[in-house]
Amino acid sequence: MPGEPRPRRHVLIAAVALPLFASVLFLLEYDQGLGGLLVFVSVLLACYAGWSRAGAVSGGVVVFGSILWLFVFPPAIGYLRGSMVTRYTPPRALGYKLDPRGELVEELTNGPVAALIGAVLFGGLASLMGVAVRDAIQQWRADT
Repeated sequence: MPGEPRPRRHVLIAAVALPLFASVLFLLEYDQGLGGLLVFVSVLLACYAGWSRAGAVSGGVVVFGSILWLFVFPPAIGYLRGSMVTRYTPPRALGYKLDPRGELVEELTNGPVAALIGAVLFGGLASLMGVAVRDAIQQWRADT
């Protein structure tokens, strides 16, 4: 409807706050299932972006940031700690583990590509789903 505010700002604040919150949890060692939860919440936020008409791009940005965090942040912490024995398990293409620097370089290479694909697929579809649900509810309210 004309005159309604579009909450892009709220979605983009969530796009920044979600990886920051996940970083704090990771550093406090509350990281069991954190990556999957982070991606799930970001897809829900992308769905909200479609529902609230914030736009598919802002929904995709949330998913992009979360997937990029999943690929880059844990190896960066392993690199900064300099430890071969790290508690993180970043996504690996071939299933082998490198030294901390090698892990970080590999994830900096693969992370943005995977994040872009995930943002387009998950973020775009979730945003479209939010738009479809909102339109269906509005249509149902108009019929009753």
